[in-house]
Amino acid sequence: MALALTLTPATVAVGQAFTAAVTGAAPAELITFTYDTVTPQTAIADALGNASVTFTATEPGTVVAAGATSGAATATLTITVASDCVVTLSSAPANPTAGQPVTLTATVTCDGVPVTGATVVFATASGSLGVGITTAAGEATVTTSLLPVGANVVTATVIAATTTCICIGISATATVNVTAPQNCAVTLTSAPANPTAGQPVTLTATVTCGGVPVPGATVLFATTSGPLGIGVTTAAGQATVTTSLLPAGVSVVTATVIAATTTCTCIGVAATATVTVTAAPSCAVTVTSTPATPAVGQPVTVTATVTCGGAPVLGATVLFSTASGPLGIGITNAAGQATVTSSTLPVGSTTVTATVLTATGTCSCAGTSGTGTVTVGAPTGLTAHPACYRLNVPPLPWAFATATFSASGATPGATVAFHLDGPAGPVVCTAVANASGNASCTATLTITQVLFAGYTATSGGVSSSSTLSICLP
Repeated sequence: MALALTLTPATVAVGQAFTAAVTGAAPAELITFTYDTVTPQTAIADALGNASVTFTATEPGTVVAAGATSGAATATLTITVASDCVVTLSSAPANPTAGQPVTLTATVTCDGVPVTGATVVFATASGSLGVGITTAAGEATVTTSLLPVGANVVTATVIAATTTCICIGISATATVNVTAPQNCAVTLTSAPANPTAGQPVTLTATVTCGGVPVPGATVLFATTSGPLGIGVTTAAGQATVTTSLLPAGVSVVTATVIAATTTCTCIGVAATATVTVTAAPSCAVTVTSTPATPAVGQPVTVTATVTCGGAPVLGATVLFSTASGPLGIGITNAAGQATVTSSTLPVGSTTVTATVLTATGTCSCAGTSGTGTVTVGAPTGLTAHPACYRLNVPPLPWAFATATFSASGATPGATVAFHLDGPAGPVVCTAVANASGNASCTATLTITQVLFAGYTATSGGVSSSSTLSICLP
């Protein structure tokens, strides 16, 4: 039989093993295999005439197998071009600041194809930074924040890989320039700048890193007396607290960053501001009366003026009273004035007290009061007082309404006549003045008489007029 020689594989890379196998040899025949300059190998054919040996590829060429009985056979070995293993290294960010996390990425390829599962060690001259395993994209990463300020030469070296390329020992370098950390700054302001005691004050801390706002930082606001509150910075880097607890005088407020995520070292950085709180303005109540010296029975309007630091207080509720009891309640207008009107003050000097019951504003006005003296003179002449009528039920034309007329200042025991439509008008009723000079009577009015808007009281040749109107509920 003739020998037949087969190479498996017939195409290899340098350094790769291949098998040379023959068939058709005589059983137990010694077969010699020759390849390149490598030392020839021999093998004894088995009972089927088969024999084989293994070589390591060095270069392309002819492989020869020969036996004394079966002759010789040849086969050609082909060598492929060696595969190229490439490692690249990058960092993100490219120019970090000290303490900022940096991600190092090594990309491993074999003839341009990503190598999956390769083990890569990252290191600098100072030591190892960590180990990464390449993904399906051929990328292995480590993240570190330990690189010092300056130029750092980082090396990524493949220490294990399964690929047709020879990647083990292949490395790449990259220089990472680390700059000094940026400056973290905190500023503190207050609004209003000069509050009064009890007035709400908003404190604003602005946190920046290298001039750029730092969002999400936690800021503690405090004075020597204790904390005022905590704020978290917005996208503008501002945190605020509002307080109305600052006492009168000078308060030094400190804003301290207690937590922050930034390239700057902000934790512990603080700012101070001096807030000067003035004493709360005083609340004052003054009382006046109009007319200044009324006659007995004459309506008197008492006015209370409420001010806070000299400014009118709007909407304050004021109680007017004398030693005999309350006169009424008024609400202050835009001028800070509240009024009540009374015609019941007795002859002589009466002290009227105006007390603030409720009020809003920077002053504490509730409970503040003021007094005024109203001097009511004795009767000096006949005085008619306002009268009102009430409709009868049913209101008949000749008995349409009932009205009570009154006058003061008459001579005791004298008759007082009450006229409609002036002193010469019809008399609706008469009365005799009592010892105090007061006289009153009740008259039934016709439907025509209620149309008069006033009446006149006469006695002893003296007259006084007043109003006539429907009684309000």
